[in-house]
Amino acid sequence: MLLTALGATIAVISISATQLTARATAQRLLASATSSLLEIDRFVAYAWPALEEAAELGEPIELSGFPVGLQLDPAAVADGPKAVAREVAAATASLVYDDGFDILAQSPQAFRFLSRGAAFDGSVGRLTRGGHSVATIALIVSGTLTVLLAMSVAAQARGLARFGAPALGLGVGAAIVWIAASLLQSSFTGSAESSLDPFGADLWWIAVDAVDMLARNAAIVALAAGAVATSAVLGGLLLRAADRPGRP
Repeated sequence: MLLTALGATIAVISISATQLTARATAQRLLASATSSLLEIDRFVAYAWPALEEAAELGEPIELSGFPVGLQLDPAAVADGPKAVAREVAAATASLVYDDGFDILAQSPQAFRFLSRGAAFDGSVGRLTRGGHSVATIALIVSGTLTVLLAMSVAAQARGLARFGAPALGLGVGAAIVWIAASLLQSSFTGSAESSLDPFGADLWWIAVDAVDMLARNAAIVALAAGAVATSAVLGGLLLRAADRPGRP
């Protein structure tokens, strides 16, 4: 049962990693991080007069001086600097998701964010297409092993314990993950709120989102497994009561 609990722990973590590295979720988190890392709001504000002039020509706008080679739709300029900054961040996040942090590290302007780049690459920079493939493989392997371990526990039990015993192991593993994630979430939230560095704060808030997803997944698995284990125990008690010989 201990191995089943361990397998459930790894499987829950793998599920959360797969969800975090899915394109839609990963790009949202990457956009937030790259916006702070590259100071996109400041870049757009500084380049805004030139962007307005270029937009009048009606041709795609080259973002000169930006660490990543991007073209901006001139129609987007009409929406204002904040909207343009969001579009630039989203486009940069899409490139990072597909090609990894190297697309930023190879930029001529890399020296501007090289020190922070290590923190980016070691954390949110792993939310890429390659990271999603690794997480998916981990989920398949851990999920398969967990199912086999649960089946092994069930084969050694009798009656309704065949369902209750493996469910209990799964529930214990998921509960451990939920408790650890809840403690980490509180710690990360405090770090994010106390950080004076916008980039550092963004990384902490992204960590809060990641741990929150992990906690929710663990809670779902723990509750489902707990319900199965409880049902098996109650069913066993009812069957035992029904089989008890009646008194004269």
